[in-house]
Amino acid sequence: MTRKVLFGTLDENDAEYYDEKIRHFESNSDDTTELLKQQVYVIKSTLGALNITLADVEHNDKLVKQGLVEIQTYLDSLSSETVGKLTMFEAKFMIEKHIAQVNNALILLQRNVDLLLDSVLHAQVGKVQPQIVSPRLLLESLRDSQASFPWDTLAICTEHRLNKSCVQSV
Repeated sequence: MTRKVLFGTLDENDAEYYDEKIRHFESNSDDTTELLKQQVYVIKSTLGALNITLADVEHNDKLVKQGLVEIQTYLDSLSSETVGKLTMFEAKFMIEKHIAQVNNALILLQRNVDLLLDSVLHAQVGKVQPQIVSPRLLLESLRDSQASFPWDTLAICTEHRLNKSCVQSV
């Protein structure tokens, strides 16, 4: 045994021991190599899937950007169309408002024409149209023409006190 230690010569037991250790190392090395190959395969597969996913994300990003551009274009055209329609609606509203004002003026004019026609018809038979002559004007005319009334109607005039203060209060 001293020879073994001093000179490094091995006997058969040592040879078997080291052979077993070498085989064990080699088998562990083969297992480790196989594990490393499997790990490399898993990493390659993962990287390949990641590359495919990134390519899909990039493609989807392009599709989303293109869709957003199309939506923006549509909204712009819709916005300008809506502004045009609102402008047309405002113009229509203003025209209808003017038509209503003209219609009201025509109704008032027709009423005045009817009053004038009634006045002419009444004047032909010797009557005064009350809508044309105001009560104040009637009372003033009545007071001013009191002197030309027959004497038996003067009692009615004085009874109703057709004087200047009465006419002014009306």
